[in-house]
Amino acid sequence: MKNSIFRSILIGLLIGVLVFVAFRLVLVLLIVGAIFKLAGGGKWKREQWRQRKLAYVDNVRNMDENQYEAFKSNFGHGHCHNYNSKQH
Repeated sequence: MKNSIFRSILIGLLIGVLVFVAFRLVLVLLIVGAIFKLAGGGKWKREQWRQRKLAYVDNVRNMDENQYEAFKSNFGHGHCHNYNSKQH
């Protein structure tokens, strides 16, 4: 009789803790997901970036030979990641 009472108490305590922790975990995940969704734009932002990249590639493909040579010679100048190769 005592074992069944203690077992019932332990099972109830375990289920209660799991529900309490799971509820908080789900709530935190929903809040973090909402923050990222509102801040980043999600799938729409990625689709917009892909379209801009394809437009850039299409613009380069439509250049004639002189424009392409000028583009290759000026590419990388004025970008922050290429600050070591600036000519003084």
